Amino acid sequence: MRYIWLMILVGCGSLNAADWSVTRQLPAPEAHQAAAAEGKFVYAITSRSVAKYDRATGKRLAVSTGAARHLNSGFFWQGKLLCAHSNYPLKPERSEIKVLDVDTMKLTTFKAFGKAGGSLVWVLRKDGHWWCNFAHYGADNAKTFLAKYDDQWRELARWTYPQKVISQLGRYSLSGGIWRGDDLWLTGHDDPVAFRLRLPKAGGVLEYVGQHAVPFTGQGLANDPVTGGLIGINRARRQVVFAAQQGIRLRVLCYNIHHAAGVDRKLDVPRIAKVILSVKPDLVALQEVDRKTGRSGRVDQAAELARLTGMHSAYGANIAFQGGQYGNAILSRLPMDQHQNHLLPNVDSGEQRGVLEVGFKLPGGRPLRLLGTHLDHRRPDGERLASAIFINTMAGKEPAVPTILAGDLNDVLGSRTLKEFQKSWTPTNAKPMPTVPVGKPTRQIDFILVRPAARWKVIETKVLDEAVASDHRAIFAILELRN
Repeated sequence: MRYIWLMILVGCGSLNAADWSVTRQLPAPEAHQAAAAEGKFVYAITSRSVAKYDRATGKRLAVSTGAARHLNSGFFWQGKLLCAHSNYPLKPERSEIKVLDVDTMKLTTFKAFGKAGGSLVWVLRKDGHWWCNFAHYGADNAKTFLAKYDDQWRELARWTYPQKVISQLGRYSLSGGIWRGDDLWLTGHDDPVAFRLRLPKAGGVLEYVGQHAVPFTGQGLANDPVTGGLIGINRARRQVVFAAQQGIRLRVLCYNIHHAAGVDRKLDVPRIAKVILSVKPDLVALQEVDRKTGRSGRVDQAAELARLTGMHSAYGANIAFQGGQYGNAILSRLPMDQHQNHLLPNVDSGEQRGVLEVGFKLPGGRPLRLLGTHLDHRRPDGERLASAIFINTMAGKEPAVPTILAGDLNDVLGSRTLKEFQKSWTPTNAKPMPTVPVGKPTRQIDFILVRPAARWKVIETKVLDEAVASDHRAIFAILELRN
């Protein structure tokens, strides 16, 4: 199975990355150094020229004019194609940025560096700065460096590359680079691999994050603004190659743990941890979680469950209780990017409820969000309905972000509460899957829901066959996040 299970090795701190697959190949004799694209057009880059192709038909429309010796990767900025250019393999190295007017197909010089300490192989623009990579080859390839410039082309900082990357390049260097979120993706000269790095918090060596298998034979690559995927080349076959990332599978568990007090009246946090681990989840939304309350022996239950399961944790306190707090928690095998607890509307002085929001970054900087909640239990549904409207409004502020909502909603399919949620969310099960009462369940009040619907495919949903550890049964889903 080529789908990635989003799992973190304990203590590793990095996410394994899904492979990329070819979606299209466009024949182009100029596909020798790199490729780039904008809306209707694709550009194949060779050492001395750039060719323009119609994206839809694959027809070559024009070839650039203007002097060039060794063009490299291309990057679109303000409607112009910027290409790294050098006098490689001559010495001393001299580099510049060439700019292609895509209407006239004329190449001119945008920025001349002269002797900059290496051969320019790619240029990018991000966060109001220029980022340029100057390559070294052979025994000196560890001297390859990334330089950051301001708008006046004053160098602000530079970094070299970790040995884990340099050791895979042989006698060549890094040929292509793009930003995807906060990650810098790099390609070498021949191997179908993209390295992911980040700027370090301190020091002059970039931080290695991981690497992907990509269907490009090294050289320059680019982001495709139309598909959101990648564009590279197959030099041997003279093709521009389009690629998309495979879907990502997530194992999601929702569990009201009743502060770890089972129906046998035993308070047993390790038993809850065993239930969680039984399905090897990536994301877990927990309700009725105590933090240092008297009834739970002053244990921080979210932190203890994180320790027992080897996962990250976030806690959302909704009320003060017995000298501690009571609320919701989220456990995750993914590093958490940010988290925030939102208090829900309170009607007629009921128990204060909340929704815990946790954000994650997937490979390439793509966002993912999980909301964990526990709604009011009283017979009038006014507060539940108000909470559903609140959560829908909150999630709707970032409609494109793939989001999971999981929790004890204290209402059933067909109710006003669930109908309100279903204006924005899709439950992972279309027919009821009872979760309470725990001994012989007759009603489903625990749910996992997703949005936007087009981004998700439900592989499996089930209720766990465990009837002692809590007064609810847990609900579990395997979800595929599509690109």
